[in-house]
Amino acid sequence: MLTYTPDSTSKLPQPTEKPWLLLLLAFLWLWPGIFGHDPWRPDEPYVMAVISQMLQTGNWMLPSIQNVPYLPHPPLYYWVAAAFQSVLSPWLLPAHDAARLATPFFMALSLLFAGCAGRELIGRRHGRSVVIIMMGCLGLMDTGHQMSTAVAGFAGYSAAFYALTLALRFPALGGVLLGAASVVLFLSASLLEVALVWAVVLMLPAFSAWRTKRYAISVAMALLFGLPLALIWPMGLASNYPAVFAAWWSEYALGPLEGFHRLGLFHEVGYYFTTSLWYAWPAWPLAGWTLYRTRRYDEPLLQLPLMFFAVIILLLTFSDRQATEYAMPLLLPLALLAAIELDTVKRGAAAFLNWFGLMTFGVFGLVLWLGWLALHFGWPAKFAERAAYFSPYYRPEPVVIAPLVALLATMVWGWAVTRRHLRGRQAVTNWTAGLTLFWGLAATLALPWMNSFKSYRPVVERMEAQLPVNVDCVGVPESLMIARVSWDYYANRRLRPYAAGQESTCSYRLVARSRDELGMVTPGWREVWNGSRPREKREIFVLEKRDPSVVAANEKP
Repeated sequence: MLTYTPDSTSKLPQPTEKPWLLLLLAFLWLWPGIFGHDPWRPDEPYVMAVISQMLQTGNWMLPSIQNVPYLPHPPLYYWVAAAFQSVLSPWLLPAHDAARLATPFFMALSLLFAGCAGRELIGRRHGRSVVIIMMGCLGLMDTGHQMSTAVAGFAGYSAAFYALTLALRFPALGGVLLGAASVVLFLSASLLEVALVWAVVLMLPAFSAWRTKRYAISVAMALLFGLPLALIWPMGLASNYPAVFAAWWSEYALGPLEGFHRLGLFHEVGYYFTTSLWYAWPAWPLAGWTLYRTRRYDEPLLQLPLMFFAVIILLLTFSDRQATEYAMPLLLPLALLAAIELDTVKRGAAAFLNWFGLMTFGVFGLVLWLGWLALHFGWPAKFAERAAYFSPYYRPEPVVIAPLVALLATMVWGWAVTRRHLRGRQAVTNWTAGLTLFWGLAATLALPWMNSFKSYRPVVERMEAQLPVNVDCVGVPESLMIARVSWDYYANRRLRPYAAGQESTCSYRLVARSRDELGMVTPGWREVWNGSRPREKREIFVLEKRDPSVVAANEKP
């Protein structure tokens, strides 16, 4: 029977790095930005609102915000985040920090499965190259540390990718993992992502390595194991909330393509191409080097990642959504392709990547250190002035542990990048270490400052100070969801929504305007307060009070 095994006679040099160094780097990579800040846009305030509703009502079937179904994403990430919050908050961590632990949980699984896929396809010890390259991608550093359902979907993609490599040698295990990955994808993304993975599954037998009885067994087991589990949530939703299920099926079931009754097709031409230039750096040039150097297109080594890449590109081409998180799955095939010929990268190219990383992260690290000195000691004065301009709400507090940790990380990075005789693997490792250092410095030295202008907490507190204690209620446009979830989370105040075209019945109301619209007079209302996050131009909150004199004048015969 024809099966695939990695080429043990490969002429690629054997890696010399110790596994514990990779584990240490991966551990350090996972944590910066997970603790110590409020929920940030774009997704975190809404995720926290859904989790709070689940924990308060005990209804884990239907994602909701203030008793209104919230259907853009299935519930898997919410379930895991809510579990962390219920166990660890409030006795150990704030609610948002505990819930955010779901992100490193799913990202650790993603890195593990990606590394195992690399080891299975390329050979022993080369899976770590895939992990290092993925961690070094600029886009994953941002998206992979947010409280977002996208990271759960990425774990599903990674598991499916590994399952397809595993099916060549261990059909039962590969089939079970493929079924589980399909369930994870469905419960964290949409039917479309599951369909895309299964399009790859069904197209792979075009290549002889997957045209075997073992692969057929894997596919059959995946269906038998995954399909019943995947049906539990939609069947429960349809049984208990038929109207909600109909809305989900109509508008959200296809994820990036909206729903079955409202297809959203095509976006701005070139968006994902230009985004990938930075989002997938340095994976894409290294993948290009592999395609230039090798011609092993008759082997699974290239067939699986190229097929996977082509299907995801097809999705992004037809989608009408423009968001960096949708480019995450591209990193899987690109990182694996990049790892194949990583050790054959020319010494000059490796030296350039190392030099570029040294200069880039060295400069960024210096800027962060100067910014920290400016925030706490007022020097350099120009830095202090700009920091106050961008975040006037920030008030420095004496800290010792954070700068000590940052100093130790800086020293370790300085030692790591002085290694000589660089090859491709060492250069990529240095790049990833530099990126991890930069993110770590931002999470230790600059996080409180960033939180002061990214969080809605200061805005909520300042508006609450303008309200009398016995105010009856505060109205808000139904569409202004960010205000509804922020005031609920930070002030425990339920703003009363009113529909478009209607009028609020409350004595106060909160609206949002752009900076150009400030000063507009609304008949029957007068402005009491306005405020926003620093340097915000498009979302200025305005608190208005009903003007009795205007109302009385309008009621005169």
